[in-house]
Amino acid sequence: MKNSYSTRELADMLSVNESTVKRWADSGFIECVKTKGGHRKFPVRSVLKFVHENRMNAPSLSLSEFDGKDVQAHLSAGFVDVLVPPLKEAALQGDSYEVQRIMRTGFVSQPDLIIFYTKLVFPSLVEIGTGWENGELGVDSEHLATQAIKSALFRFQSEIFVKEPNGLTAVVSCFEGEVHDIAIMCVASYLTSEGWRVYHLGQDIPTADLAAFTRVKKPNLVAMSADIVENERSFVFSINNKIVPAAKKVGAMTILGGSGVPARFAGRVKCDLLSEDISDMRKVHEGMLNERTAGTK
Repeated sequence: MKNSYSTRELADMLSVNESTVKRWADSGFIECVKTKGGHRKFPVRSVLKFVHENRMNAPSLSLSEFDGKDVQAHLSAGFVDVLVPPLKEAALQGDSYEVQRIMRTGFVSQPDLIIFYTKLVFPSLVEIGTGWENGELGVDSEHLATQAIKSALFRFQSEIFVKEPNGLTAVVSCFEGEVHDIAIMCVASYLTSEGWRVYHLGQDIPTADLAAFTRVKKPNLVAMSADIVENERSFVFSINNKIVPAAKKVGAMTILGGSGVPARFAGRVKCDLLSEDISDMRKVHEGMLNERTAGTK
């Protein structure tokens, strides 16, 4: 993907005329820089933010990146799952910048973050993890690929449009002992893009520290990730007797997410929601935002 686009290139890709693009730029709707000759150049970062902000599908931005009519047809329809194989391959090579390029390509084709994560990022991780479980990949290759995806996601965050603050606050964290943090990174990214103030604590946060942080920050939401739980009894005790009480004391909703979490812990963990699908975050966000809006009227 190019580093920037001219006015004509951007107009063609967004199916508008050049005067419209110039008006957007002059009004500050989309960031641009001017060359010494006075020509406008639109950085990829600003184009992605503009597409995301306006919920535009712009597949023509991505078609030139990949050959093959089948791939281009999928991208034109917003089906970013077609990019899973090249993203996986780039990750296994440890090429985080190629991973980021592929992510950019997918994002302009499908700028809905939840769908983008669900159909492109997570399936790539699942395939890499399955390869390790089946003995097809060594732990070194699995770690290399995971780090490449994490690095690309970290840089990609700056290219996502962030709405105005909505007054809601979230604490997101991996539970104690959990080091697989890409899913919770994506949760933090989605909430941030929707205007939340997000405190992303990262991997392996001790239970006592998470509870104390919750009491201090008084968030509206505490979202935890736990894919690997070795001692279920201790885990359930910690959630029910430390995290949930701290959250309830400040009026926060609690969510526990992870692969197989609902099946394993339903009826045992007292969180408000058990989830293994990031799509649930959209429902949580919209519900809490509606409650807050109704409360201010």
